[in-house]
Amino acid sequence: MLVVSVDVSDAVVVVQARTRSADPAECAACGQLSDWCHSRYARRLTDVTLAGRPVHIDLSVRRLYCENVTCSKVTFAEQIAGLTTRYQRRTPQLQRLVEDVGVVLAGQGDARMLPILNIRLSRCTVLSQLMRVPLPPPVAPRVLGVDDFALYGDDYGTLLLDATTRLPLTLWEGRDADQLSRWLREHPGVEVACRDGSLTYRQGIASGAPDAVQVSDRFHLWQGLSRREDIACAHRGCLPAALPPAGESDPTPAEETAGNTAADSRAAQGSTKPASPTSSCRNA
Repeated sequence: MLVVSVDVSDAVVVVQARTRSADPAECAACGQLSDWCHSRYARRLTDVTLAGRPVHIDLSVRRLYCENVTCSKVTFAEQIAGLTTRYQRRTPQLQRLVEDVGVVLAGQGDARMLPILNIRLSRCTVLSQLMRVPLPPPVAPRVLGVDDFALYGDDYGTLLLDATTRLPLTLWEGRDADQLSRWLREHPGVEVACRDGSLTYRQGIASGAPDAVQVSDRFHLWQGLSRREDIACAHRGCLPAALPPAGESDPTPAEETAGNTAADSRAAQGSTKPASPTSSCRNA
């Protein structure tokens, strides 16, 4: 590629360039090289900013005849590696930047961030590019998270995610043990399955990954505990017994610190209400 001229202004950097006439190009269909020129046409490309200025590249490229008589293409447009892509007005470097911003700040966030980088794209354009990004191939995680979500009314769906990276893997409609079991058999390698208290998910995990350890996450543990406050109050005395003995050099236990802090607080000093049955239970 030959750079013909570079025009730098306060608003934009414009680069005039053209491809070399003697260099053969590869056919997009069959891959055969050809230097038989049919015509030339101009392409306007947008690149990443230079010193905060937008960069426009006016590139003159060739349309070539394909010399392979069995090829389905009669003519093809040459592509410059690292600079042009078929049906794309942005350079690959700028396209990767737009996709990365879309992945991190999809929606209104990227619409506010891109103008700061002097990239004029609408929110809808970024979301459209984001939808074209190919998904990575699903890999069975070591720790699998299984949970349901409400679609509408009483209809639910199942979501699987990597509990380590917190990235979603797949989802489907309904809560089906057979479908979960089938997915686990097709993706071996799950060592720990983190789920809620659903019997359906327990059966599906036990059938599809019998060697996996089934555990409950913190959210469902706290949710279940909050629903059975009577049991939590009745067994509150078991908690100190489960703690290791405190040494002389150990810090003050968190329970005592929390109690002293609560006693010294403005709410505790100004409160004159009698203790409720619930607070009595908690102090039992």
